[in-house]
Amino acid sequence: MSISISEALMLNQLKPLKLLNQEVKLISRIDKIGILDHELIEGIHGSFRRGDFVLTTFTAIRKQSDAIEKAILDLIDCKIAALAIKNIYVKGVSLNVLSEATRNNIPIFIFDSDVYFEDIIEGLIKGMHSRSYMEIIESKIETMFSNELKHTLVEEMAYELNGDFLNCHHVFYLKEKRYINDEAIIEIAERYKRSRKKPREHGIFKYKDGLIVILTYEKLPHQPKLDLSYLLSIGDYELTDFYIGYGETEISLQLLDKSIKEAVYANMVCEMDNRESVDYSEIGLYKMLLPHKDTWMKSYVNGVLEPIKSYDDGKLIETARAYIKHQGDIMVTAEDMYQHKNTIRYRIQKMKELLKITSDSEFYEQLSVAIKCEKLM
Repeated sequence: MSISISEALMLNQLKPLKLLNQEVKLISRIDKIGILDHELIEGIHGSFRRGDFVLTTFTAIRKQSDAIEKAILDLIDCKIAALAIKNIYVKGVSLNVLSEATRNNIPIFIFDSDVYFEDIIEGLIKGMHSRSYMEIIESKIETMFSNELKHTLVEEMAYELNGDFLNCHHVFYLKEKRYINDEAIIEIAERYKRSRKKPREHGIFKYKDGLIVILTYEKLPHQPKLDLSYLLSIGDYELTDFYIGYGETEISLQLLDKSIKEAVYANMVCEMDNRESVDYSEIGLYKMLLPHKDTWMKSYVNGVLEPIKSYDDGKLIETARAYIKHQGDIMVTAEDMYQHKNTIRYRIQKMKELLKITSDSEFYEQLSVAIKCEKLM
């Protein structure tokens, strides 16, 4: 059970903390909370270790600046996760100490005297429990996505996600258009989980760098997208903030794994084509390609496209991509590339020669599959 520094700083109880060494990376994980007090006399080494979030006022040595500096250096030597100083006596830290802390990737915070240790500790404990729960949920979703499971097991795992789920369901996979890191994704899932306005039969869960949204109903839903919009509004977000993949509506939770896969695959196509949203029913050939994108795909793509890529300085492969983009329409391809139609015809003929294919239909089919697969790699 642990939480990263960056995740911890999203907790309300840790908002008052001010980071002193701004250059430090906030990637260390906290798995224990400690208060530095009597250890100043008994010795810091052996009392603290990697992963500790240490709180202190330095009361016992408040008038000894050298002792305070040595204590911080000893904590750095213990490889703690972070140090937070209540500024009753210590108002700052020397540049040398901050530099050493940054070099060891240990953030040092300071906070005002009206903030209580107990509040910070309570926030961290709740945060660690919450992140642990989130990781368990994510692992269950990953299991359903990555495996072919028995229907009864899928249903059992669905109720582990939310015991109030109903049978009919619709799954969406959302990814932020302005994604930077997981912080906003985690915040949305957390805010929904805490909300008193949330419908109990639905769920929003972090999955990889996005959100799995599962809407469930007693009967087939009429407007699940409106329900999705409402759930996002709970966290002050809108549909337009995300790339959205839509799975197909199913009538049994035993098919939840299928719905999750559909939503994730639709989202992949959505991102590739830079579209607002994509329904699984619209992704065509990608239904076959996406489940196998990490196996034979690279070999196939290289076999078809490498001769075209290596022929010239990129004009031929650029033409191939435009030709497939425009469904094999030579006139539209020529207009898009500002080339004469005969130039496009010549390049297509050259591609056929390189691939040793004479049939027009076979050439288009192989080139189309290869170009689509290339987007997935």
